[in-house]
Amino acid sequence: MELNSVVMELPFRPYSFMVALVLGASMLLPGDAQGQEFASMEERPADELSLEEALRLAHEYNPDFRIQESQGDAAHLRQREAWGDLIPSANASTSFGYTASGERRFQSVQLGTEPAIYSSNYNLGVSMSLTGQTLLRPSVVRDQNTATRARIDGASAGLTDEVTQAYLSALQAQEELLQAETELERTRQYVRQAEAQVEVGAGTPLDIRRAEIQEGQAEVQLLQAENTAATSRLILGRVIGVGLPEDVALSTEFELFEPDLATEELLNLAMGQNPVLRASRSEAEAAQTQTRVARTQYLPSLSLSANWSGSVFEPADLNPLFENRLGQLSNQYASCQEDNRIRSLLGDPPRDCGQFDISDPQVETGALEQVRAQNQGFPFDYRAQPLSLSLQVSIPVFTGFSRQLQVEEARVSERNAQHQVRSEELRLRSEVEAAVRSVQTSFRTVALQSRIRDTAAEELRLAQERFRLGLASSIEVVDAQANLSEAEREEISAIYGFHISFAGLEALVGQSLR
Repeated sequence: MELNSVVMELPFRPYSFMVALVLGASMLLPGDAQGQEFASMEERPADELSLEEALRLAHEYNPDFRIQESQGDAAHLRQREAWGDLIPSANASTSFGYTASGERRFQSVQLGTEPAIYSSNYNLGVSMSLTGQTLLRPSVVRDQNTATRARIDGASAGLTDEVTQAYLSALQAQEELLQAETELERTRQYVRQAEAQVEVGAGTPLDIRRAEIQEGQAEVQLLQAENTAATSRLILGRVIGVGLPEDVALSTEFELFEPDLATEELLNLAMGQNPVLRASRSEAEAAQTQTRVARTQYLPSLSLSANWSGSVFEPADLNPLFENRLGQLSNQYASCQEDNRIRSLLGDPPRDCGQFDISDPQVETGALEQVRAQNQGFPFDYRAQPLSLSLQVSIPVFTGFSRQLQVEEARVSERNAQHQVRSEELRLRSEVEAAVRSVQTSFRTVALQSRIRDTAAEELRLAQERFRLGLASSIEVVDAQANLSEAEREEISAIYGFHISFAGLEALVGQSLR
């Protein structure tokens, strides 16, 4: 009644209630939900994006990686829960009941009429169960968490490689766009040169048409390069997990260098640090522990429990109990009087019947107080029950060959996990050796393409000079320009092919080699 009166006295203001509700809900929301879950590059003050910043954003916003990363969020809780199985569990319960007055019967036997009764009881229990699986579960969870973290590290390394590849592809598209703009400017200069040659009578309209065709092809090339650059930005933004504005500058520069690679040293590094191989080894260790767990099914199990309880019953109306108790005393008094008459005939001393004489106010008052003392205390004046303890030892004898099946399945899983580790080692060895060859070949290709580009540039210079002097046709200039344009594109492709190959080698080794 006091709580209800306090609540009713509070002033009710709908707007205050709504404000409190909204504020409370906002406090309950997680931090990511209160803020913006996915960022946008337009919100960032910087006008340029480095590779390091792209990697940081990708690890924060890439949804596929976030899904992988979320698998390790509850790892420490799983470890605690596994150790918790070795700690006794405790439970406490209480209940309150009401039984209406009426006739109590057991089948066809009438037990009498009882008043309405209020009842309450409590129960405290402590129990513990120990099996081989319980004892080994912390080791299983530890190995599983190690494998989970290794898989997350593998996903992080894969994301780093994917972002690096996309970043390099975007830079390559940007360089190809600049080359296309340079090529267009060269063709325009050639058009102006052809027009000047015609004006002085040293050329023909056919030279102008050839130059205009070359200019049109350069414009097509520029349009395609613009589309490729824009597409590469979109792909980079998708991999990072944010939207990239069109004017953001990719600020990280990749310089060409001669790689000094020792294959055996790189193989040793890869065997120890490659995240995929580490995950496979962790899963093999977890499978080995699972085999040990399966074998524990042949061991006995132990269960311990302790229980404390108490209850209290209080009738809603004590008058029927008073009448029942007084009736019992009257019957006892009459029985005592009859017993004394028999004793007098036999010459035995009489019994004291005064303790049953309800005509005595003291006897009646004492009986009523006794009934009242035995039927009060609701709801918390419990009468405790004796402590209960139990110990159970269970030894499995025959389980229908299920244990043999589970043990064999665990052994098969363990062998498969070991074979998977061996397969990953073979794959990694071949891929590292292939990546080293690819990097070395890419570096030599860059040197060759650079020499070809210099030769093509000299060829174009000589063709333009011969055309200016009237010693060559426009066909030579067009062919020389096409050769130079192709050589420049091939050089760009070779340079970034080297960087992409080197980034792939770093992903296999599991660390930076620059």
